[in-house]
Amino acid sequence: SRSPLPTPFPQRSAQEHQDGERALREARSVRAEQRDRLQALQEQLEQLRQQEQRLHQERLSLARQRERLQRLRDELGPGGPGTLLGTVPASGLGSALAAPLAPSAQGLLPGLLPAVGMFLGDGGDPLASAALYGHLLLLKHRARMDHDFLENERVFLESLKKRP
Repeated sequence: SRSPLPTPFPQRSAQEHQDGERALREARSVRAEQRDRLQALQEQLEQLRQQEQRLHQERLSLARQRERLQRLRDELGPGGPGTLLGTVPASGLGSALAAPLAPSAQGLLPGLLPAVGMFLGDGGDPLASAALYGHLLLLKHRARMDHDFLENERVFLESLKKRP
């Protein structure tokens, strides 16, 4: 059996040159893939950083809104925090705002809403609208109490007029 003949030097050199160029192309392709993956990972990392920042801001905003709601409860509710909201059953929350206000209390709410809206911040935030909803429940309860008081006073004054 014969051994293969050695490849002439120019032919072997050309083959090695082709192999080197192919390896270089493959290396460049791998480098481009790695660069694309790195860029995609960097973009994802930046998106995650932005999302984390938004979540942090939302948490801060939620904490401020909770503080504001607590201050409103303390200012508007007799007997401490949560007493007025606790008087409305959960099933009646929707109907509590849907019921019409008494005529004597109808003028109160529009004058108070702009101040409440400014106090709570922008109205586009769902948490702010929840806080505003709670505040409206408090205001509605207060208006009912005021209406009942005024009605009782009216009845009392009429009874005084009827006395001899």
